[in-house]
Amino acid sequence: MIRAAAVCLAVAAAATAGCLRATGFRCTHDSDCGASGVCELIGFCSVPNTDCPGTARSYSDSAGQGLSSTCVPVGEPGPGGDAGVDAPPSVGCPSGYASVAGSPHRYKRLSNVTWDEAKFQCALTSASAYLAVADDAGELANLAMVASPLFWIGLDDKATEGTFVTSKAVPASFLPWASGEPDNGPPDEDCVEAVSITQIATERCGNRRAAVCECEP
Repeated sequence: MIRAAAVCLAVAAAATAGCLRATGFRCTHDSDCGASGVCELIGFCSVPNTDCPGTARSYSDSAGQGLSSTCVPVGEPGPGGDAGVDAPPSVGCPSGYASVAGSPHRYKRLSNVTWDEAKFQCALTSASAYLAVADDAGELANLAMVASPLFWIGLDDKATEGTFVTSKAVPASFLPWASGEPDNGPPDEDCVEAVSITQIATERCGNRRAAVCECEP
């Protein structure tokens, strides 16, 4: 009986841990994140990671699926400490964004991210930032100067198959599809990547690519 009870407790603990990992642990102070962790301003713990350019920090496993192990983006405020978890993103374009070919907008490259991670990380940096949207052929070429194809852009048809919207939640107006696209190849390809300086294609959202964040000063 004692052994059976112990097994039940272990199963319950594992189930609880799984739930915590899925939803993400929210921190309020650096002390919540262990000896080497910091509480980022968005309310999730990060740990040192020398593979992350710029910040040298990545979100810990406790941040939950979709965020854990991803790099804290450049421009994200440092340790959250007592600042709380509800502080809004900064307004304007933080450091790390740069103008391309005289464009009034500014851009920043992300590396090795899924489409959802890219969208999330871009929005973290500033209230004015989002996963980049190419409004015309000139801007798509500019984006390709920031990150060589293949790279994620802010288009998807997750809500309605075949209806592509931008990361700004408006219908897409510039869709220079490559030959045979969009093909929604199996399994579902609901996210969009630039495959050249002139063309785009659908791809599985969970694949890892470079990505470009766009910011409006």
